[in-house]
Amino acid sequence: MPSTFPALILAVFAILPGAFYTWAFEREAGAWGVGLSDRLVRFLGASAVFGVLALPLLYEGYREYILSGHLERGEVLPWWIWCLPPLLALVPAVVGVFVGRGARSGSKWVRWVVGPAPYPRGWDQLFRHPNLAGFVRLRLKDQTWMIGVWGSAPVSGSLPGSYASGFPHAQDLYFVDTCEANPDGTPKLDPQGALVRLGAAALVSWDQVAYAEFLEVP
Repeated sequence: MPSTFPALILAVFAILPGAFYTWAFEREAGAWGVGLSDRLVRFLGASAVFGVLALPLLYEGYREYILSGHLERGEVLPWWIWCLPPLLALVPAVVGVFVGRGARSGSKWVRWVVGPAPYPRGWDQLFRHPNLAGFVRLRLKDQTWMIGVWGSAPVSGSLPGSYASGFPHAQDLYFVDTCEANPDGTPKLDPQGALVRLGAAALVSWDQVAYAEFLEVP
């Protein structure tokens, strides 16, 4: 526990920025690398970066208000000083949201922050891809075939769009609609050559799946 006010300020600057950045990043991109060592490295790295950037401001505050005796004498501080503590949380959180959204959308610039292969599983690499649309053909372990529609929900209706759980949660898939499949797994087509929609959403747990194939459509 810090024994002096300057030590408390240093502790806050060392802890809060990394905590708010990590929280905001994982809120947008998911809890990638949720092991203690992974989160600790991300937390400390973010705190170090924000700490270095804030060091000139921290030093000026130390020189102007602590060494000068302003705080010891209980003098009134300028009004703008009280704007700094909220920024200590707001700026790292905004940066975390920005980096998290860049990671989720696959932006190339974000590789400088999260690395060239940030997704923990191929599952997340596929289903977190933005604007992904197509069909997922599944052979279940009971040897039946299923074709799920991967896309957004229709404008009318209350069902959500297709969704895949992210790391580190158990893998499951929600399809906004499904299509009829022949016994050999090929999709059943109507006279116009289109897939026969069943008009039924489906939720599938990954431990029920023996084989999966994704068919992308424009």
